[in-house]
Amino acid sequence: MTWVSKTRVVLVDDHDVVRKGIRNLLRKAADIVVIGEANNGYDAIKMVNQLRPDVLLLDIEMPGMNGVDVVRKLEEAGLSTNILVLSAYDDQVYIMEMLGSGAAGYLLKEETPEYILDAVRGVASGQKGWVSAQVAKKLGRPAVAQTADATLTFREMDLLRLLESGKSDAEIANIFALDEKSVGQMFTFLVAKLACRNREEMLGLAKQRGWVD
Repeated sequence: MTWVSKTRVVLVDDHDVVRKGIRNLLRKAADIVVIGEANNGYDAIKMVNQLRPDVLLLDIEMPGMNGVDVVRKLEEAGLSTNILVLSAYDDQVYIMEMLGSGAAGYLLKEETPEYILDAVRGVASGQKGWVSAQVAKKLGRPAVAQTADATLTFREMDLLRLLESGKSDAEIANIFALDEKSVGQMFTFLVAKLACRNREEMLGLAKQRGWVD
């Protein structure tokens, strides 16, 4: 049997229902495991110190100590960990504070499940700049701070191949068992990730780099 290393996540959110939903999403991924949960910033810091997760999936608005303070306290304590913010707020001040304090990414809770999972994996591997399209718009930069040399996920490669084959969003949605809106969002994220202006430019880049025929 081949041993596959799993991405170890500590999940922090003060809303039990929200935290349960995120936990259930993460548990669907065979390569991700939730090793701890907290509903406040103080416990989040304790868990990072004790469990040393690969990723701290962190909310912002919490009682006692908010997410911004958690990031700062971790840095002051020398507790190095990859932090991915998952928030309901797209306030630019929050975004800049979190990313400026060392968070590797900032996602909104309305993200597609696939994108959240890819962001967790990316942040765990040391990538930085994973942000939602809405967040990227506020910052004036791509949804993922990677260049065209960024490593693509298997799903992203499949998206490019299906696009190159002439499949419509509706047909791709059927293949992936998703709704058409989710497929459109996935393409939006991928276009931004590769720093392209549209799908046509992205497809040209994919052909140039040999990702598609």
